[in-house]
Amino acid sequence: MRIKKFLPFLDGAAAARGAAHAAAPAARPSAPTYQFTIVSVADTLNVLRKQLYYELQALDLRVLNVRISRQDAGQLASTTVTLQCPPQLRSLLNAVALRLGQSPDVRRVHWENEAGASIAVLPA
Repeated sequence: MRIKKFLPFLDGAAAARGAAHAAAPAARPSAPTYQFTIVSVADTLNVLRKQLYYELQALDLRVLNVRISRQDAGQLASTTVTLQCPPQLRSLLNAVALRLGQSPDVRRVHWENEAGASIAVLPA
């Protein structure tokens, strides 16, 4: 009788097959990509950017890119975050935009996706 029959872990081919299955990740459907932009007074942009980061992290949304435009102190600046958001979380993305738009230093919060859907929040 062969020893591999009793001790299959000694079979190198079986180990290679197992490694190939473990290395192949499960196919995940790609979520739509959004660009989320905050325009605010330059002095408060970092605080707002951190708040946005923590809210997106709490929602488990994947951030792909962050772009910041800076102006002189006291003037307006913006940050644009490119992220992936599954359709079932889009209403939560709206809630984040509305919450950030309530800050007195925010001049505009805007998000849009590649399909053309968008929302803009302007302070009252």
